[in-house]
Amino acid sequence: MIIKSQSRIKDQIYSHLDNYFKAPEYINSLNASLAKNGQLDIKDEGKLGKILLDEVKSHANVDYAYFANNEGGLVSSGLYKGVNRISYTEEMKQGAFKVYEADDEGNIIAFIKSIDDFDPRTRSWYQEAKIEGEAFWTEVYSGAQEPVLGISASYPLITESGEKIGVFGTDVLLSQMSNFLQNMEISDNGVVCLVDSEGLMIASSTDEEPFKYKDGSQSRLSAEESSNAIIREGYRLLVDHKTEKGPKNLRGNASIIGDNYYFDISTYSYNDKINWYLLIAAPRKDFLGDIEVLFSNFSMTFLVVILFTLILGIYISRWILKPIKSLNDRVNQVKNENWGVQIETDRNDELGQLTRSFNEMSAKIKVYLTMLNKKQEELEFLNTNLEEIVEERTKELEVLSTTDGLTNIYNRRFLIKTLERNIEECKRYGKALSIIIFDIDHFKKVNDTYGHAEGDTTLIEVSRYLDDAIRSVDVLGRYGGEEFMIILPNTGLEDTYSAAERFRREISELTIGDMGIKITISGGVAEYDGGSLIELIKRADKNLYRAKENGRNRIEK
Repeated sequence: MIIKSQSRIKDQIYSHLDNYFKAPEYINSLNASLAKNGQLDIKDEGKLGKILLDEVKSHANVDYAYFANNEGGLVSSGLYKGVNRISYTEEMKQGAFKVYEADDEGNIIAFIKSIDDFDPRTRSWYQEAKIEGEAFWTEVYSGAQEPVLGISASYPLITESGEKIGVFGTDVLLSQMSNFLQNMEISDNGVVCLVDSEGLMIASSTDEEPFKYKDGSQSRLSAEESSNAIIREGYRLLVDHKTEKGPKNLRGNASIIGDNYYFDISTYSYNDKINWYLLIAAPRKDFLGDIEVLFSNFSMTFLVVILFTLILGIYISRWILKPIKSLNDRVNQVKNENWGVQIETDRNDELGQLTRSFNEMSAKIKVYLTMLNKKQEELEFLNTNLEEIVEERTKELEVLSTTDGLTNIYNRRFLIKTLERNIEECKRYGKALSIIIFDIDHFKKVNDTYGHAEGDTTLIEVSRYLDDAIRSVDVLGRYGGEEFMIILPNTGLEDTYSAAERFRREISELTIGDMGIKITISGGVAEYDGGSLIELIKRADKNLYRAKENGRNRIEK
């Protein structure tokens, strides 16, 4: 029972964290795509601030969205303590970073403060995304505007010629995660907390702030400095079981302040970019409390019935001796663990009422003990099959790490690893290899017109069609947002182009959802020519954008 409860809590937290990080990545990818297509003006700080504010308000997990360019210009929009904020450097150049309050339409209504000569290019979210040329998650850091913990996702804006002209970013404040943990039903005295790889606090179910203050300055609070003894003990166990590859997943017991606690320490990872440690601890007595109450209620009820039976035998007359004897016999049967025994009666006097009360009590005892035995069997089963349960959970995590949660096809991470493996085979055996990258034309219009639920349905239906249409050796995955990739081993450019044309034509004939949505796709095709993986993807991506520029609903090679 304890293991099951801990697993349920952990699954809830993992699922919430995964959803927590998907929205920032989606917003960054969407904004970069819109900017490339000219649908988002990155030079007009006023309009850009309104659009970013609208995106933040549409995604509960996102607190700020922003864009910085190569000249140090920055536009940032977000919500802080329920107040809309739009901040920017004038003329999209380095200078004073001014923070304003805005209404729900994104109109400036009040000046809040100014940060002199603020340069976003010095921030890790900008530098790493710019250098790597791909999506990036920062370490946990203190906010520039307010004393809060946050984490940023960033995405470089790259022109068709390969020039990196800026970076889109989103912030999520970790106070949201603390609120979630504090509202979870763990146990009366249980604790949940998240720490980073350095052992610094991220969020917890306690009221403790993840900061410490000394001489007027603020710094991150370490788990070993926490005022909560359970968190300190959990961190000690984490450190004691640390290996070269990091802490092992750990389940066990530990004594804290005289109580026996059950611990579950595990590693949470998101797309190999975020790696945290999750500690769940609760007193074993909290989990066993229901059973103890059940035993206590049973004992009290049994004693009351026995006492009542003895008193009744002393004061009632002989003419009811037989039914009393019958009642006494049944009580003895209950004492001998013949649970649920009943007495037939048609009397309406006090003895009849007593008999019916006994029958009701006997039935309840049988139900209670049946439940108790079942819980005991569950506990024994779980303890016996712990390795099997862990193995099953590991397999589930492997599926989740390679599969897109919405469309149930492969995710970007799996696509990249598969493409790396296929390129190695091409180099070794001289085999052909091609890829198709395509996205859904005007997908934002689908969401705006029919709603995000129908947009999700569109992505799912396109994924199902493609999964049925490709060959068994081909690999299909969601590359990002409304963008898909198909890897075609042992296939040259012309055959790949023909397949892509067929996909494009048949998708344009689909009727999607209850609203009969019609869509088209644009795609780019590229064949491996001995270069790097990135070069192959860039050529396909470049052909995709050429298809967009040439009117959409077409394939370019």
